Amino acid sequence: MAEIIDCLRELPETLKLMKDCIAKVNASMTHVSDNSMSISMSSAMSSSESEGEMHFLPGKSVAVSKRSFLRLNRTRMTVFAQELAVLIFSKDTLANSTLTGRNGRGDMTKGQLDVAKVLAITDAVIEEFPGTTVSEV
Repeated sequence: MAEIIDCLRELPETLKLMKDCIAKVNASMTHVSDNSMSISMSSAMSSSESEGEMHFLPGKSVAVSKRSFLRLNRTRMTVFAQELAVLIFSKDTLANSTLTGRNGRGDMTKGQLDVAKVLAITDAVIEEFPGTTVSEV
């Protein structure tokens, strides 16, 4: 019983350490997401994912965590494509970029998404959902 009480006393400190760890991982992923989860970032991933646990998208130029790829929602093609885009690009990059780099008025005021990565997403969606055309993605 005393051992259980001791463990319960240590619990708040353990939770604090876990929160700090999660915050550091999130901060490093924000920094790494600028590199868009490409092959070069595999060294920044956790040891369990960096031990060859990468999934290469069609074309072999873009890789994502195999675990994350397997967890993508496959109920609808559009949801799969959106979740895959968030894996490859940061949410900030997606919010401030377009396929062409142009805003709604045609001005070049936004960043353009990496064409090779967009093509990798398109090819992955078509591979995952046979019969899907490029224009549907």
